[in-house]
Amino acid sequence: MPKIEWGILIVNYLFLGGLSAGIYFIAALATYLQEKDETAYARIARYGAMMAPWPVALGSLLLIFDLGNWWRFYKLFVHFRWQSPMSIGSWLLLLFTALTLVNFWAWLPEERRTALVARLRLPRWLDRDLAGSRRLLAAAGFPLSVGVAIYTGVLLGAVQARPFWNTNLVAQMFLFSALSTGCGVLILALSLNRKRLDATQLRFLYTLDICLITLEFFIVLPYLLHGELSVEAVRNSLALILGGPYTLVFWLLFMGTGLLVPLAIEVWEIAPALGSGAPLHHNRRLAALAAVLVVCGGYLLRYIFVYAGQLSSFSR
Repeated sequence: MPKIEWGILIVNYLFLGGLSAGIYFIAALATYLQEKDETAYARIARYGAMMAPWPVALGSLLLIFDLGNWWRFYKLFVHFRWQSPMSIGSWLLLLFTALTLVNFWAWLPEERRTALVARLRLPRWLDRDLAGSRRLLAAAGFPLSVGVAIYTGVLLGAVQARPFWNTNLVAQMFLFSALSTGCGVLILALSLNRKRLDATQLRFLYTLDICLITLEFFIVLPYLLHGELSVEAVRNSLALILGGPYTLVFWLLFMGTGLLVPLAIEVWEIAPALGSGAPLHHNRRLAALAAVLVVCGGYLLRYIFVYAGQLSSFSR
């Protein structure tokens, strides 16, 4: 029987890497959209810039420690191999993390940036206003963030001996999940802010997340159909979530509370504004609940796929 080699550290890495990618993508989109020559969703862009670097940095540290001899991680950057998903992913993470840090710096207020340079005794030349480069950083971040979000699924799909992972639909599922969890974190940040909720900003995030959850849902269904119409080993692997040990966590916790419940809450919140022109609902608790459920759903997706995938095998 196949045994578990990748544990909770890998689950956390996949989740945190995808989370940063989703946050950055949504924040970059908010930065790029302009109204009267100004950023239309400045609060979303600023929140995203402040939060994006840290999950991926933590996730990368977890990945390094999971390697065993963690002090040898530098060897991943000595050579670059196009055929190696690990090599491509390592460089993607490095470039993406560097970009998130530069974007973080570009959105820091001047007084905080100056204080940070002094407190950390950084070179004076770092105390530079990069506000004019925000749209350029956003544009550069689109392909990198999508690449990091997809890579977390490609990493699993590259293991051909595990039929549960052996489809490119996993990468697509992880992409939409990462973008949705990024939306969820930003909705949570807005709802927890003590200032008055900005209906325009919240409406943008709700609309985007509704689209992303719907897309994620319609990737899960083809994944199941593809598996049922595939070879026997793939059908057997799907039994892990179709009556097997991961059935409850997949259908009730991930599909139910992680996708359908937050989708229903967000549609309920935004429906009056779309249908009759009435103001958007401003229920902080509902917004926070939907956001937390979306984030938990994103984590559960990776938990299920990491653990269930390792129990599947073409030899079964």
